[in-house]
Amino acid sequence: MKIRTLLCLSLISLPICGHTDTISDSSNLNPLTQLSNVRVSMQRMLQSTDDQYFLSLFAGVANPKATLTILENLDSIALKGTQKGNDLTLNADTTTQSNIEVLKQITGVLDSNSGIFQTKVLIDEGWQNIQFEPAFKVENKPLFTFKFYGVKADTQAREQLLTRVDVINKTTKKVAQTLTGFSAFPNSIGYMDMNFDGYYDVILSDLSRDRKVEDRRFIYWMYNPKIQQFQRSPQLEKIVGFPNLHGEKQQIDFGNGQLYQVKRGLLNRISE
Repeated sequence: MKIRTLLCLSLISLPICGHTDTISDSSNLNPLTQLSNVRVSMQRMLQSTDDQYFLSLFAGVANPKATLTILENLDSIALKGTQKGNDLTLNADTTTQSNIEVLKQITGVLDSNSGIFQTKVLIDEGWQNIQFEPAFKVENKPLFTFKFYGVKADTQAREQLLTRVDVINKTTKKVAQTLTGFSAFPNSIGYMDMNFDGYYDVILSDLSRDRKVEDRRFIYWMYNPKIQQFQRSPQLEKIVGFPNLHGEKQQIDFGNGQLYQVKRGLLNRISE
């Protein structure tokens, strides 16, 4: 049974408030300071050019991880490994594989700008050359980096709060947008394509109103290519739970039975 929710992905990108104003950098009591240890957890959704495999890849960290899905039967294989520069080595969990041919390892070079992943895949005792490309392609996708700023928290549970993100155009090195109006977890942010439109969105762990990380409430800044800006999604922010994206099915699983199918710009809740 499917229940159509009121959430529309075109509406997801509509702002409840346009947080693009430049804010004051300091106050006498609680100055705004730059945060240097914020990790960007980026999820790349890639598909092999032969249409056999879908790869959900978290890279850009010392210990990357991935899930490889065989599109013919939707069997999934977990991988984890190491990254040095653009070179990745991912080792598969062979104990859970039910296929006749056992996938053991993926090694390759990831182009962080284009998203193309040139790999060699070890299946049984033989290597295969497989190229992965972005599963959801768009032309002239913007390339961004980020600068993070925060203030001292007024609670004993946390020393700092993330309160501002400067979005930097990677090509021009200029600030394209400033995101403000929130209090978020200062150690990491999510950078992933929430609505499978080919553009990455920013996800922050919401710590406003005395919320904790364990409350699993999130702030969603959806990229709107029409105006080339990130915009808050109040509809998504009503959902409790971390969004686990399954690009091979175009589904989002928020946990606790909250499974949504993305189709033609609509989120349709699926009851299991």
